[in-house]
Amino acid sequence: MGFLGLCLLFVGIALIMNGVAAISKWDAKTTAFINLVTGSILVIGNFIGLVRADASSFADYNNAAGGFLFGVTYLFIAVNYLAGLDLRAFGWYSVCVALVASVSTVVCVQNGAVSLALLWAAWAVLWLEGFLQLGLGIKPLGKIFPVLSILEGIFATGGPGLFMLFGWW
Repeated sequence: MGFLGLCLLFVGIALIMNGVAAISKWDAKTTAFINLVTGSILVIGNFIGLVRADASSFADYNNAAGGFLFGVTYLFIAVNYLAGLDLRAFGWYSVCVALVASVSTVVCVQNGAVSLALLWAAWAVLWLEGFLQLGLGIKPLGKIFPVLSILEGIFATGGPGLFMLFGWW
C-alpha cells in the first residue's frame, strides 16, 4: 500500500488546499501547482503500474484505472485553473468518475474490503458534488464543496494515506 498511501497523501494535501483556497477566495491559480504535482504523480505512477501489470490480473488494471481517475482529476483542475477555462467540462467528467467510484464501492463491499469501500463512497460523494455544482451549476452547494473538500482531504485521503505510509492500514 506504499504507492497508494503516497498518492492519497498528495490528494489529501491538494483537496485541503483547494478547499481553503475556495473558502478564502484565493485566485484559483494559486493551487494549480499542487494539483499539477498530484496529478502527475498519479498519472506517471499508475502508467508505470499499468506497464508492469500482469495481463491476467484484474486487480492490477483496476488499481491503475482508479489511479488514472484521480490523476486526470487533478491535471484537469490544474489546466482549467491555469488557462481560466470553464469548469463545466470538469463537472461532467466528475459525474462519470462518481459512477465508477460508486461501482468500485459495491465491488469492494462484495470483496470484503469495507474500509476501502467507505473511501470509494466518500470520493463518489465528492465527485458527485463537483458535478452538481460545476456541471449543473447548482449554486447553493457552493459553500458545502470547499468544506467537503477539506474534510475529505483529511479523513478520506490524507489521513488514510499517511496511515498506509506508516503501515497502520
